[in-house]
Amino acid sequence: MQKFRLSFFVLLLSSVFLFSCGGKKNKTNSETTKTTTTTSKTNSSTATQDKPKVEEVEGGALNKFFPKEADGYKVVYNQEKEGFVQASLKKDGKEVATLAVSDLNSNMDTKAKYEKSTMKVAGYPALTKGSKGHTILVGDRYQVSIRSKDDSFTEDMRKKWFEKFNLSGLASLK
Repeated sequence: MQKFRLSFFVLLLSSVFLFSCGGKKNKTNSETTKTTTTTSKTNSSTATQDKPKVEEVEGGALNKFFPKEADGYKVVYNQEKEGFVQASLKKDGKEVATLAVSDLNSNMDTKAKYEKSTMKVAGYPALTKGSKGHTILVGDRYQVSIRSKDDSFTEDMRKKWFEKFNLSGLASLK
């Protein structure tokens, strides 16, 4: 009878040990899952509220609004990605300026800078970017930039080259 009690006690002690280990493990897993789920919901709702998906035009769609080659100047495209195209303006094989068009559809901060602008170039609000650059906002969406790379390409030349872009066509691009 004493052997039976001892065996029963060992079996009972083993069962308590197994249940306590197994029960605790399951509780931890459910807490982790619950936390993860809550975090996921929080992150997805925050991302949706803070940054709504805004479409930008393909970079290739912007190429056709760049100036055409003329008067010994050559336009060489060197970067194109969604919402952005950049080209070098070369004369006699030397880069004299960079030309760029950016879609600001998702960049409200940059667009807001033009609201305070008192300068207009080619009829569009303009900003000075350092001593060698100018930008204009076209169609309340596209930023056209010209930055001199050579001192021979003056501020007056930058302003004239804005007019060589197809700005009215760019303004109508949706």
